Amino acid sequence: MNKLEYTFKTDTLFKILFVKNPDLLKQLVSDLLSIRPESIEQFLITNPEMPPEAMGDKFCRLDT
Repeated sequence: MNKLEYTFKTDTLFKILFVKNPDLLKQLVSDLLSIRPESIEQFLITNPEMPPEAMGDKFCRLDT
């Protein structure tokens, strides 16, 4: 069995981590912009990519 290795340089992991955990995304943005997290009301994430259900599965990209 092959072992898959992922790092935070892998945009796949980055996308999965922050899209599935919007509170982490809110904290990251507030830290980067030096604003209070409470000042962020919502995020609208528009992305033509459909992430895989499990690591190692393939992505699907929709034509826009």
